[in-house]
Amino acid sequence: MANLTSSLSIGLSGLQASQEAMSVIGHNIANVDTPDFSQQAAVQTSNPAQNFGNVQFGTGVTVTSVQALRDQFLNLQLTQSLSAQSAASTLYNGVQAVSSAFTDDGTTGLNTQISNFFSSVSTLAGNPTSAALSENVVGAAQSMISEFQSAYQTVSGAITDANEQIGSLVPQINTLTSQIAALNTQISQQVDPNNDNDAIDQRQELTDQLGKLVGIQVSTNTDNTYQITLDTGAAALVSGGSSYQMSAAPSAALGNNLAVSVATGSVSTDVTDNINGGELGANMTLRDNVLPAYQTQLDQIAGSLVNQVNQVNMAGYGTDANGDSVTGTPFFTGSGIDSSNPPDANFGQVNCANNALAASAANPPDYTGIINSIEVNPLIVATPTLIASATAANTAGDNSNALKMANLQTAMGTVDTNDDGVGDSGPFSTVVSSLINDVGTQTQHYDSLSTNQQNLTAALQTQQSSVSGVDLDQEAAQLLQFQQAYQASAQFISTISQLTQGLMTTVAAAVG
Repeated sequence: MANLTSSLSIGLSGLQASQEAMSVIGHNIANVDTPDFSQQAAVQTSNPAQNFGNVQFGTGVTVTSVQALRDQFLNLQLTQSLSAQSAASTLYNGVQAVSSAFTDDGTTGLNTQISNFFSSVSTLAGNPTSAALSENVVGAAQSMISEFQSAYQTVSGAITDANEQIGSLVPQINTLTSQIAALNTQISQQVDPNNDNDAIDQRQELTDQLGKLVGIQVSTNTDNTYQITLDTGAAALVSGGSSYQMSAAPSAALGNNLAVSVATGSVSTDVTDNINGGELGANMTLRDNVLPAYQTQLDQIAGSLVNQVNQVNMAGYGTDANGDSVTGTPFFTGSGIDSSNPPDANFGQVNCANNALAASAANPPDYTGIINSIEVNPLIVATPTLIASATAANTAGDNSNALKMANLQTAMGTVDTNDDGVGDSGPFSTVVSSLINDVGTQTQHYDSLSTNQQNLTAALQTQQSSVSGVDLDQEAAQLLQFQQAYQASAQFISTISQLTQGLMTTVAAAVG
């Protein structure tokens, strides 16, 4: 039969189990605000019974494990959502940063400055011999160029910022992957890799941080280690206890912007075009696609305007400082403009692959960066009357060519948006408005995407908290439960101790 000694052992096991359970509760309470901490619970198991004759008597209780309450699938969903949210927010901030450069309030802005330029030409047509009105045209053209260049430089600055962000994110990613690999090693070396709860939670927090920086796919190996790759599968970042370092270096193919590679042993894989999510992917999208598209449209508008205005001005006649009629004077000059090549309907004024040939789809004009070199011809700045108002030599008062230039403002087919040397859009105001609308639409799109992702992430975090989060009210109730169990075990031990002492006294008296 069970004796007092075994009963004492039972009481001690209950005392120890209650104490260990309260220790787990204390750990939960201490980590109530720790990110990705999963609530833990002491798993108590009845000890094996012992046989005394035909009767089995229990031998107490043991805490066999400390179990974390977590949903791994939900955790991985949250990691992906955090990555998408981070990307959307970065895209919104990047586009929002340049949107002010495309604002047109009727006083400033591209459309206003283009309109002012053509209006000044129209005013000159009313009095084509006026030197003052000719000077106004030069001033309006210079203001227009400044507006173009200001918008272009704002976008260039944003591209530079995105590229610098890429360079700063790569070392952060490497630090996180190294830490995750180290935790993988620690977890895999445990007797039960599923029970190193704090290390598993720390790894999940680091994985969430990694997901915010770059899009990733996460899978779990049989030894409970993480296998992490880029979300496109282009390269592994973590495999068990190994991490693979990412690097960023200037690339001539990217205009000396940073290309990103991942090294696996002695093999380095260029993954620049295979990074989509997180801050890194968003900055690459801004740098390589979204922002350059704005610059391309600005260059197309500016290059087309150069071609159209120069074509008209070089075909007409102005007056030099001596009062002589002069023709063939380009209104705009610059390093991207072939002033010796009279423009034609195929936009041959802007430098092509072969300037001896008319611009075409096979020999397209190169508008890239033309905004940065455009200027009003210094000859016209010095002598504004070289603006060709007349269509024939020595015809003072002839304004027909000035009217032709002014009419470009509303003419169709004035803008080459396909880079094939053919005007396919217009008028200028419509194309500029389309660009402004594109920026505004993208800003709203990324704003909505960011808001939606934030809401989705918040919903997943709420769901995760319901599964794994520490509920202080619940912990307090359980603490009271185990406190009472501890006190009851202590009372049981005290009772057994008293019975044992009494038995020993009785035996001693009998023997004496």
